[in-house]
Amino acid sequence: MKDRKNILIRILVSAAGILAIAAMVLGFRLRASVPIRAGQTTLPSTDVTIYRQDDPLWADDALGDSSFTMKSSGCLVSCIASAVSMESGDEVTPGELNKLFTENGAYDNEGNIQWSAIDSINGYSTQVYSGVSQKEIEQCLIDGRYPIVRVRVNAIGNFHYVLIVGTEDGDYICMDPLKDELTRLSQYAGRVYAVRVVWVDR
Repeated sequence: MKDRKNILIRILVSAAGILAIAAMVLGFRLRASVPIRAGQTTLPSTDVTIYRQDDPLWADDALGDSSFTMKSSGCLVSCIASAVSMESGDEVTPGELNKLFTENGAYDNEGNIQWSAIDSINGYSTQVYSGVSQKEIEQCLIDGRYPIVRVRVNAIGNFHYVLIVGTEDGDYICMDPLKDELTRLSQYAGRVYAVRVVWVDR
């Protein structure tokens, strides 16, 4: 009986340790994020231009001179392409946009976008928000612009970018470059790590 009790204690201690480690990992993964919930204003999504970063037409295209490709790291470019296409009414594919960015030195050696370089491209403008707030996100939508937000895949996975295209039932509707259908911000735990906006003045 004593041995069984000791075994049970060891199991409980191990389980508590695992839970503690899991909580620490979760806290680490969610640090610097802001929980965001859509306001009461209904901002329905329009006809959304959905692009996949792994589309065979551009999946293997490199981001500038880096070793990263559209398939592996093109979520941000795909979101920008979708936003620009909807705002301007002229289709701009991720492949075309990546080529434009490459030609204009919009990537560093790691394939990261340099926002000031995009601002120097004729007609393109960007805004990089210093923080994350519901007010700023919804103001973008009211102004007819689409916020690009950094989230984590499956809430605690790798960083990823999705495009907010509207609101519904207190949740933000998103275009995810890894999905064929629209998603909701709640699918990423409703947590946002950064907000960017890109538009074209024509």
